[in-house]
Amino acid sequence: MDSAERAVPKGILPHWQLTLPTYSFLQPLITPLARPRIAGLVALVIYLLRGIVSPHSLAATNVSYFNYLADAFLHGQLALRLVPPSGVDLVEYAGRTYLYWPPFPAILVAPLVALFGVAVSDVVYTAVFGALSIALLAKLLAVLDASGLAPLTVERRAFLVTALAFGSVVFILAPAGGVWFSAQIIGWVCVLLATLAALTVCDRRGYLIVGVALACATTTRIGLLFNGVWLAYYLLRRDWSQPLRWRASAVVVALAPVFVAMVLLGWYNLARFGSPTDMGLAWHTMNPLFRDDFTRYGAFNLHYLPKNLYYHFVAYPLFSREGWMSGGGLFWMTPILLGAPYAAWRARHNPLIWALLLSCLLVYIPVGLVMGPGFLTFGPRYLLDLMVPIAVLTAIGIRRWRLDTLRVLMLISCATYTIGSVIWWFKQYYLR
Repeated sequence: MDSAERAVPKGILPHWQLTLPTYSFLQPLITPLARPRIAGLVALVIYLLRGIVSPHSLAATNVSYFNYLADAFLHGQLALRLVPPSGVDLVEYAGRTYLYWPPFPAILVAPLVALFGVAVSDVVYTAVFGALSIALLAKLLAVLDASGLAPLTVERRAFLVTALAFGSVVFILAPAGGVWFSAQIIGWVCVLLATLAALTVCDRRGYLIVGVALACATTTRIGLLFNGVWLAYYLLRRDWSQPLRWRASAVVVALAPVFVAMVLLGWYNLARFGSPTDMGLAWHTMNPLFRDDFTRYGAFNLHYLPKNLYYHFVAYPLFSREGWMSGGGLFWMTPILLGAPYAAWRARHNPLIWALLLSCLLVYIPVGLVMGPGFLTFGPRYLLDLMVPIAVLTAIGIRRWRLDTLRVLMLISCATYTIGSVIWWFKQYYLR
């Protein structure tokens, strides 16, 4: 029992808290995961092992489309040069084949494709990026503790790292490969890097690194840009004592990479489809499940919001109509994240909380309005786009929660995704 628990007499605690199992024997195993290097290494081993024992092991998936786009870039063209084994979600336009996803992941893996060809395993490199994200998460929590933004004991940091590494949708996406999941993991890494730069680099270089990282995130998944809202608030509040000219130049330094990235993305679309805002969605070979809605409502519409809210925050996969491949309610499946709404209520007078909530809302808008809630995965994968501000809110919220409570919530999260992952292995043959 730590000092925060000893400070509260047992007689005033709710009965359910007094009777929770402690599982204290887990503490020596879990606590080292608060250290970034250990967290990243353990995550990498487990993700690779999970990939190895899946039905198709570590071979490249049939939808490793970023490999093929990287090959096209290496040969000086925007259309795919080679034909992937699968055609699902590819864009067929003017006799050529394109991707509608923004291209940064393809640029990132281009050196691997140059060395090993398009057969390089997207399962392996996605697992590596997933493990890197967990190391960055552990580092972020340590920085939040050291800065006083979210003081957490090492045990609490370890519980949160473990829950997100092995008890969240990261555990599904990181070892799976595939164009959709690789993009989400890479985008999550970029947002983590931007956040760490904002919190640790205290001069204009920090603004530049934040801008570059957000530019990379935006050219992976466009909505990730709005993760920068709370970072902008934090940076400007921290540096408010600086002269106005210094602050203005710092903002320009941060925005310049994002502006350049958006211009390049507009050119990329213009060169392919004749419009800087056209990503080719109208021509992609979508699942027939979405065709009628797309014809009637388009790719983004308020019509989709009720269904998306249900599958992101309410549904539980075992009981939903689409079974084990229909997303799922974030707070039911990873209940340690209930610390986020708890922080939003308890610290509602703190402007930083409102900046974090605004970031979550803005990132969620394209996720909530898109024509599908992220089917074909176990867990609400689209909510990974706003997981960084949710994780920060959670860290703020759980600082005084009992350790035995956090242990149980962590175990529920990990058990949920372990069971779901095993079942999902045998439901995802379409990837291969």
